[in-house]
Order: sequence, then structure tokens, then C-alpha cells
Amino acid sequence: MERLFAKRRFLLISVAAALLALFAVACGGDDDDPTATPAPDDNGSANGGTNLEDLSGDVAVDGSSTVFPITEAVAEEFRKVAPDVRVTVGVSGTGGGFEKFCAGETDISDASRPIKDSEREACAENDIEFVEVLVGLDGLAVVTSTDNDFLTDGVTTEQLATIFGAPSEGEITKWNQVDPSWPDEDIDIYAPDTDSGTFDFFNEEITEDIGGSRADYTASTDDNVLVVGISGDDNTIGYFGYAYYAENQGSLQVIPVNGVIPTDETVADGSYVLSRPLYIYVRIDSLQEKEQVREFVRFYLSDEAIPLVGEVGYTAVTTAEIEASRDVVEQAIAGEMVASDPMDDGDEVDLASLSGDVAVDGSSTVFPITEAVAEEFRKVAPDVRVTVGVSGTGGGFEKFCAGETDISDASRPIKDSEREACAGNDIDFIEVLVGLDGLAVVTSTENDFLVDGLTTEQLATIFGAPSEGEITKWNQVDESWPDEDIDIYAPDTDSGTFDFFNEEITEDIGGSRADYTASTDDNVLVVGISGDDNTIGYFGYAYFAENQDRLQVIPINGVVPTNETVADGSYVLSRPLFIYVREDSLRDKEQVREFVRFYLSDEAIPLVGEVGYTAVTTAEIEASRGVVEDAIAS
Repeated sequence: MERLFAKRRFLLISVAAALLALFAVACGGDDDDPTATPAPDDNGSANGGTNLEDLSGDVAVDGSSTVFPITEAVAEEFRKVAPDVRVTVGVSGTGGGFEKFCAGETDISDASRPIKDSEREACAENDIEFVEVLVGLDGLAVVTSTDNDFLTDGVTTEQLATIFGAPSEGEITKWNQVDPSWPDEDIDIYAPDTDSGTFDFFNEEITEDIGGSRADYTASTDDNVLVVGISGDDNTIGYFGYAYYAENQGSLQVIPVNGVIPTDETVADGSYVLSRPLYIYVRIDSLQEKEQVREFVRFYLSDEAIPLVGEVGYTAVTTAEIEASRDVVEQAIAGEMVASDPMDDGDEVDLASLSGDVAVDGSSTVFPITEAVAEEFRKVAPDVRVTVGVSGTGGGFEKFCAGETDISDASRPIKDSEREACAGNDIDFIEVLVGLDGLAVVTSTENDFLVDGLTTEQLATIFGAPSEGEITKWNQVDESWPDEDIDIYAPDTDSGTFDFFNEEITEDIGGSRADYTASTDDNVLVVGISGDDNTIGYFGYAYFAENQDRLQVIPINGVVPTNETVADGSYVLSRPLFIYVREDSLRDKEQVREFVRFYLSDEAIPLVGEVGYTAVTTAEIEASRGVVEDAIAS
């Protein structure tokens, strides 16, 4: 399985594109529908056979200076195949770009952050409907002059907060006030102005929790101005998109943050703390009514243009993300999807007056989250009966696709065969990411030979099909371990936890062995594993957290599951957790609709962490809320 989720690339707004695509497909018509999306041509663009040389007209783009290099590079290549189309790319900053976009002055807005609610409202007031498209990933570079010799070992996020935070304005002005080993020289700061998406992102990640950013620095919307200022003195510091550092590394040095520098790898896997998504926002009326805009956006997402993201210094998104974005664009062109308008909650619902049933079943791993949400929901909607069953991910999908439940808890994405079963019963649905889990490999607290951990290769030997009837003693895995029977407890084959473990550990060697104690009930596994010091098993980390007085977690490749190692993907057995929701239940059953809204509310989100899992980002939650509201409105 592609490590998209574990590496936290899905953690970015790529989720929005992927989920919007799923929603659009679920709401689409039959294959014979004359408005169906045209098939992509050999260039990966669904242009329907348009002769680009015959196109003319204008495409107006403005916005982020960070996204500018990508859009300008795409525009240059597009001019070669559509020479009579004039693509203008301005640089007003993300906020300035949205002002023009929502006033109807541009077709496309480059953005280095998601659109804000206030900007959505401005667009809505002018009847500007749009789609959001993820086009790349960026590592924001913290830089200084090449002559600086005291920041070469880097800074921590805490030191960055001290340097750039509002409490330091007029107070922290010398380098030795940040670190006494640094010189007694003025800190000379250059950074984007407050209208920049880069500023917004840096503030959210570094200074927001301490009152925001200081204002006593040299600000500019032009990254080239910042480059000149930072390179001119060895006591400077600043930040901007990594591409500008890459273009100017002869006069700048990048400063490691928490020991990590931005690279394609550290940005893609999230280990560099200042990683972020890059977008274009496109007006739907421009896509539908201006052929030159439509073909420019298709070209932007074509196989020919995608490599330009890397060429100008950013990190490309995955093929799956690009395909999802293409689907979203084509659905918008065909008028088959709800636009990315602000959520309209309508009249506030009196939850205390609600009644009826909400039927949930599925993954035992997701169960603690859903049950915790259900308990809180019952406090505000006491007459709604929420039942949460535990049939395993596969068993849950069987009931869901047979029309027996409204929501299916899942610790893996839905399989093609399950999609087909749902389609066979006219069950349309949306997929909602609700948390992240580190699958815990555990043994009894009495075990004294697994304390140093296992490698993935040893896990494969213990659990793999080739070992069935052959590898039965611990010393057959490692000769230093005892000549005792290996006693294995694990989920049964209907479990999403089993599916995930198999995909990550045993699939390439023929799958899982069958001679072990299997159960859909994690509590049964806990009792079995804790009862003998020669046991081993696995399940969701939350169950270890609840039972750590009886169990010990086994490090895998030297890493144990924690919020940090699950979120950044350094723990190999990290995975996403979902709920799948029937669209007809969202539309037709008010109690289901309000339960799902509550599930994604600020009140319920902390429950993910409280029951032992890792919460998804605010951006991901906002994306999920948008998908839910679009489904309700469809």
C-alpha cells in the first residue's frame, strides 16, 4: 500500500481534492450520461480533443508569490502550444490575490494557504463559485546570510518563536538574548508582510499561540527584496518559500529547524516542521464559459506540466492526488458537483429536540472514537439513539453496503469489491478521515527478551504464511531468544487492522499465517497476550494505552508509536482511520446529519486524542466539513 497516509501527505489539503472527487463520483450519473467527464488523452488531460493552437483570449491569475514560479512556468509552456492565449500572472500575495479573485477580477488565484472564511464570504457575496486544487508542496525555508557562522547548527521552533513572536517586540533585539553563546549583535529580521500566505502559515505554526508575530521587522510581498536584505548582513534572519532559497543559495544559507532542513523527502513525509500545501483556486464560471481558462487548467494538471513543480524547486504531489484534482476540475466543468462555497449551516438546529436512530458498525479500532463521540452527543441530543457495533471493518462494510447502517467505521479505505456491493444497492457515500492510529505490537509485561524491539523482517518471519507450522519457537527467529513456543494473538481476517498489518508486513511473502488465536474483539486479544510471557500480538494503539499495566509495546525498527511518530510517519505501522457515511442518511435523517456534524465539531475533535489516537490537522477537519456539507446540499 502506498505510504501516502503514514507520511502525512494526505494530512494536507490533498484530502479535500480526493474527498471532493469521491463525492463527485458518488453523485455522478450513469456511464451513458452525455455530460460525463471525457476520458483523459495521452497527455493526462481530459481536453476533449481541443486544438490548443486555435484558442485565444485572456487568463487572469494573481496571488501568492510562492505559487507564482509554478504558475508562471506552466504559463510559459502553455504559450508554446496556445500562442494566442494571453496568460497574465500577478503577484499580490495570497490575501491580495483572493481580494481580486472574489471581486471577479481574476480567473485563478494562486494561494499558499487555504482560503479563509472571510474570503469565502466575499466570494459568495459576488456569486463567485470555485474549486480548490492542490498543485504542490513547499518547505518554507528559514535563511540567513552565507557569512553567518552561529546559526549553522540550526534553531528550534521555540527559538524561532522567541525571535519572531509578538512578546519579543522591543524586548528581544540581540542574538545573545536568544542564546547566550550567540553574539551581542542586533537581530535583523526580514519576512513577508501580513497579507502573505507565507506569513499566515509561519504564524500558525510558530507564533500564533504566543500572541502572533512581532511587527518590528522589514516586511515585503516581494521575496526578491527579502533575499537582497537577508544576504546583505551576517546578523540577518528571514523566511520564504524554499524555491527562492534554491534560486539564491549562492548568497543565502538555509537554517535547520529542529535539526531538519527542507528537502523533497522531508517536505513529503512531514518530518520538516514548516511543510505546507500550495493551491490554485479556479472560478467555476471561468471553467465553464472560457475555453482558454478550461484548457489552461487542464494543461496545469497534465503529465507535461506536472514535472515543472519540481523544476522550480517545490515538491510534487502524488499521481493519485493529481488524478483526484483532475476529476474535481472535470466535474466542475460538467456542472456535476457542488462548488466550494462557504458552509451554510442554515437555521441552528435544536439538538435537544432531535429523535430517531443512528446506526453505526465496523472497525473495533475506530469504535472508541465513535463511541466517545456518541456519548457526548447523547448529552446534547438525549432522544437520539446512537448504536455503535463492532463487526470489524469488513463486517461493517457488509452491513453498510446492504443498507443496514448509516455509518461504517473503518480502519482502512473501502475496497473495490465493497464499493461494487454498495453501488449494487444504490448506496452512495462519502469518506471522512477522523484520526490516525499507530498499530501497536505488544507482549506481556513479563516478557524480557523483546524489550529492544523487532525489525519488520522479524515481524514478517513471526506472522508470515511461510512460517506456518515451521517457525514455532522464539529461538527460530533469533537464536538468543528462548526455546519456547511463540503464542500469537491477532485480529481475524475480517478486520481492517488485519488488512493493514498484512499489507505492510506479510503481503509480499504470501500473506499471514493462520495458526494463531484470532478474534474481532480486542479485549479478548488483550487478555490472551497479557497471560503469558511468550505471547505476541497487535491491535490499535488505543487498546495498548488502555491496558499498559498488563502489556508492553514492542519497538519496531527502533521506534514506538506516539502521537509524534504516527503523525510524521516515522513509525512504520501508522494508518488513517475513517467513517463512511451514506449520503441519503445525511440528507433524509436529521439525526444522522447532526451527529456527523457533531463528530467534526470543535467539541468532539479532542476526543480522538483522549481515547488514544492522533488527531488530524485543522485543515483536514475543515476539508471534511466541506465534503459533508456538499453531500448534504447535493
